[in-house]
Amino acid sequence: MSSRPTTCQPESLSILFLGSSPSPLSISFHQIRHRDPPPTRRFADQSPAMASTSAAACPWDALPEHLQERILSLLPLTALIPVAAVSRALRRIVRSPAFHALLSQHRLDAFFLLSPRLAFHPLSRRPLPVPLPDSSWSSPPLVSCASPSLIVTVASLLRLPPLPDRSYLIAVIVPRSFSSRRDYSLVAVTTGAAVLSYTINSADPSPQWVPRGELPLPFALLGNAAVASDRARLFVLGRGPDALLVLDLVTSEWTVPPVVMPHGLTTAHLFVLNDRLFLLGGVEIFGVLERIVVWQLNNNEEAVGGWLEVARMPMEMFDELVAGRHGSFWHFQAADRMGTVCLYNALDGRLVMFDAVDCAWTAMPQVSGLDPEESRRWFGHVVEPGVELLLGQH
Repeated sequence: MSSRPTTCQPESLSILFLGSSPSPLSISFHQIRHRDPPPTRRFADQSPAMASTSAAACPWDALPEHLQERILSLLPLTALIPVAAVSRALRRIVRSPAFHALLSQHRLDAFFLLSPRLAFHPLSRRPLPVPLPDSSWSSPPLVSCASPSLIVTVASLLRLPPLPDRSYLIAVIVPRSFSSRRDYSLVAVTTGAAVLSYTINSADPSPQWVPRGELPLPFALLGNAAVASDRARLFVLGRGPDALLVLDLVTSEWTVPPVVMPHGLTTAHLFVLNDRLFLLGGVEIFGVLERIVVWQLNNNEEAVGGWLEVARMPMEMFDELVAGRHGSFWHFQAADRMGTVCLYNALDGRLVMFDAVDCAWTAMPQVSGLDPEESRRWFGHVVEPGVELLLGQH
């Protein structure tokens, strides 16, 4: 199947410097075609006619360096690696600490883990080796934060007190000013009729699990969690029964907004984009998966029935992703980062990407050669590269 994206009418459209065309990097190289200046003659020494001719032949050289830095800083970090190979001048820019200070998190700088060694890269639209120093993890992640990137494994918990009795982790919360891999908070909940919650701040000199509020309803299991943009709330999926839960990270109080969950919901996944909460999931009818839908929660969270359908996966992509497993208990997994959501069928190596910014679905080439069970354990976690990539350290 072609990887051409299928679009729908988005509620709002964001225009990026680097879009989602099938060959996004070719745009950058065409616009940034750079030649090292002759060593014996500076641009300022040229006559106006010669300068004009030179600028027309190579407009990038005519820009002041601070403008070059600003333009390059709009590119994904992973797109800057081949840019650095164009010339010595560009390599000097992208490796300078002053330029690194201009960089910000880009939604296309994501590696969706397929195994401890391989990850799907949306910008390249294919699996790539994990370009991070932590790619030698000895065990699958327990929880993770996609941006800023942080993976919590069993080894990460060795320096912390043991988890409370009969509890499991549901979220890791990383502050916006992420300066240390030991500066994060963990949220855990217990199993049983009365669900209790605990948090721990790893940055404390003597970290301890602190009891928080009790969930207002009993749940068989809690699904994935999504941190609000302001880092003040944690949205959590309750399963058995289905419900939306909200943990106030300031007051530690749990609430269940009067929001009716979609009927027949299965394989559900919450994600946040631009202060808006989204829900992606399958819809079952009589035990058979019929479609995959994206809903957005209305701004008025107190409104009953507040989920509004904003996108639906095209049927040809749906059939390819599910690969005939419509009546199976297990269908697919989902992971997200900054509005990019990947849906993965590890048993058949099927992968579909949903771009919530442009409201576009794209079917990716089939993934092969991976152990399905290992891949299921690792998928669901996303990592982002650091400036070490530009320095050639990884």
